[in-house]
Amino acid sequence: TKMTRFILKDVFICCYMALAPFACACADEGNMRSYHLGFMYPNGADVAGYTVEDRIKDNIYRFYTFGLPSIASIGVTYYENYEGNGLAASCGVGLGVLSMIHGSLAYQWQVQETDYVKLGAGLATSLVYNGAFPVISYEHRFH
Repeated sequence: TKMTRFILKDVFICCYMALAPFACACADEGNMRSYHLGFMYPNGADVAGYTVEDRIKDNIYRFYTFGLPSIASIGVTYYENYEGNGLAASCGVGLGVLSMIHGSLAYQWQVQETDYVKLGAGLATSLVYNGAFPVISYEHRFH
């Protein structure tokens, strides 16, 4: 209906306006950039995309992700061991089909110096889906 499209358009514009300043604030040389593939990446609830993470303190990182089908997402992730094996818990908000609000708990395995596999579960709530999703993803980080 027209009302639904109007509401979706407003939500999209508001989320974009919230994401843009966050992305600009994260855009410095000290950030970790990565791309990911798989079934539901924890930082954005998507299957393919690009992520920038910025360390806030000790094991806590803020992120922004651009991917499909989620389009864009921002949030916070806790890593037990960022550059090794360990638990990773994330929560965020975003645009797109599956990522209005999302959170996950996954175990991260380092398979090569800059490559990681994440396996776990998450929850997402959006206009088209509300519920759990599996996390099975591969991530390559650029140093």
